[in-house]
Amino acid sequence: MKTWHAEVLSETKLLLGEGAYWHNEWGKFLFIDIKGKRVGAIDPTTKEINIRELNSIPGMVGHIGGTKLFIATQGKIEEMDFETGERQLLVEMEPEKPENRCNDGACDGMGRLWIGTMNVNAQAHEGALYCFDGSLKKAIDETSVSNGICWTKDHQTMYHTDSFEYNIKVYDFDLQNGHISNGRIAVEFTKGTGIMPDGMCIDEDGMLWVAIWGGGCVNRYNPLSGELTGKVTVAAPHVTSCAFGGSGLKQLLITTAIDGLTKDQLKQFPYSGSLFTVNLDVSGLLPNNLKK
Repeated sequence: MKTWHAEVLSETKLLLGEGAYWHNEWGKFLFIDIKGKRVGAIDPTTKEINIRELNSIPGMVGHIGGTKLFIATQGKIEEMDFETGERQLLVEMEPEKPENRCNDGACDGMGRLWIGTMNVNAQAHEGALYCFDGSLKKAIDETSVSNGICWTKDHQTMYHTDSFEYNIKVYDFDLQNGHISNGRIAVEFTKGTGIMPDGMCIDEDGMLWVAIWGGGCVNRYNPLSGELTGKVTVAAPHVTSCAFGGSGLKQLLITTAIDGLTKDQLKQFPYSGSLFTVNLDVSGLLPNNLKK
């Protein structure tokens, strides 16, 4: 098994860092702070960082075009101009469940957004996975903590994590119609340990890179066998998301969290809440923009 060590890119002190995303047009990584209600962009070369404050809890961020991003928050998906801060509603999310918020998500090869919801107190089976293509359709019901959505290069396979289920599921994917089928487990984790899969991305070889909450690492798995084939160690226990970017898409941005750590743990892991990065010998895939 190959191992790497992530270095601190920026000591951001994120309460609940998440949403790692490569903005290829800007040459910057995007990220969010869920509990800090912030969205940010960082240049991985200069380390210049820009932060925008929000008035609601973000779950993920992505790109539409130009200066326009989309942000999934509590009760809505919004378009946001990162330069001006101006926001515009795209769709309401679960108005019948005011205690729910959006969590992780990603766009497929047709520009449809797949976005999960969850209870703000992480109550089990209160969320769902939706597909948004101008209208909102429920794809999977009764999820708990929806995370880590990605697709293979040929668009024929989708992976999705529900962290509380301690596994990563794989689905056959119909790109033209946006339908998933034949759900089964690709990677399984030991239940009840508190060490669980969080955000996830995929490399050009079809291997999954999975942020491990409680594990202080990003693990690389072969989803065809479920085998652990690599590990990126991170000097923070609560590793939350990861994304390929940078030159040749060979740099991995890793977000971490302060949330949920004791005072003793924070003393032991003072870089918790930082953005980390590692250079790899494998390339990732470019994320897709949202098509409105």
